[in-house]
Amino acid sequence: MKELRIDVGVYTLLHINLTDVDFTGIKEIVFTVKNVTLADAPAIIERTFTEPGFYEVLISPKESVKLTDGAMYDFNQILEDGTRLKITENGRIKLRKSVGDSFG
Repeated sequence: MKELRIDVGVYTLLHINLTDVDFTGIKEIVFTVKNVTLADAPAIIERTFTEPGFYEVLISPKESVKLTDGAMYDFNQILEDGTRLKITENGRIKLRKSVGDSFG
């Protein structure tokens, strides 16, 4: 999986391309970022997509400061019957400390 960079303390825009995904039988695809890769660990960032498309995902400063070194992301699909299936390997999040401050 490609490494994603998130700037800490400011807004970060990520691009997620789901244009080639066939959503037949799929209720949603979930993008999740966690500090720990345990199944029951809380998600720091979670976004849901319900149709094919090219998405711009905005990560807020408040979300970014909760991330720790070693954070990972993945994608899961939720089938129409509620079954959750992991569809990617884990990808690394690279945190970049920012000199800006968007907490105003």
